Amino acid sequence: MTNDFLFIGHRGTRVEYDENTIEAFKKAIDFGANYIEFDVHPTRDNQIIVIHDKTLDRTTNGSGLVKDLLYSEISKVKTVKTNKNIPLLSQIFNEFNEPVNYIIELKELGIENEVINIVKKFNLLERCVISSRNLNQLKDLREKFSNIRTCYNITKGIGLTLNEFLSQEVQNLSTHIDFISLNSSLISEKFIKHCLNYNLIPLSWDFLKYDDPLLKIKSLIKIGIKGILFDNYRNIKIIKNWLKNEYKLNLE
Repeated sequence: MTNDFLFIGHRGTRVEYDENTIEAFKKAIDFGANYIEFDVHPTRDNQIIVIHDKTLDRTTNGSGLVKDLLYSEISKVKTVKTNKNIPLLSQIFNEFNEPVNYIIELKELGIENEVINIVKKFNLLERCVISSRNLNQLKDLREKFSNIRTCYNITKGIGLTLNEFLSQEVQNLSTHIDFISLNSSLISEKFIKHCLNYNLIPLSWDFLKYDDPLLKIKSLIKIGIKGILFDNYRNIKIIKNWLKNEYKLNLE
């Protein structure tokens, strides 16, 4: 266990506040997140907005496919819990001046250049990780921007499945990606060791389904996971304090 553990606010937080909103990100940071993770989609007029789903239906009072709507239309809808706007990627970067890092999951193909251009505009390349479920998308991205960090969400990965990763030699994977994220229900000690053997940082996500999420998180930390995407912002501080006591770490 080291002091560089990743405390990641998953969509900011997924409880009490609307996910992927500035309010959710602030709450995660206030409770100790050193990374915030969120998803991006392009609008019809090629604005990059922060939302998880392809549609507005689940998280807002609007409806329809994001890619079919103009940003001027999307800007009028509100989130369902706290009546917030859907932010632009640029608004997220404008909002946070403190030294937080970002994991940005690409939800569509072909938006890499626009996302990187926004990241570069704010001089945040060193503080951003670009994530995708498409390994070829990440390979292409790394070829264009050799200094960008990348994360492969292998849970339903395209280009390399979890079984393939665990059962065969995968050459030069670390030249394309830095992190691998996997659903918490699929994490094993073998997976973690395999990641570390390839100089990849293993991350885990999805903890809302457990009766005791903290117990699951602690069990993954004990077998070597290097970062957690926290669904509940309150658990960030709890785990940080547990690590300080359990491993005598200075996590300030």
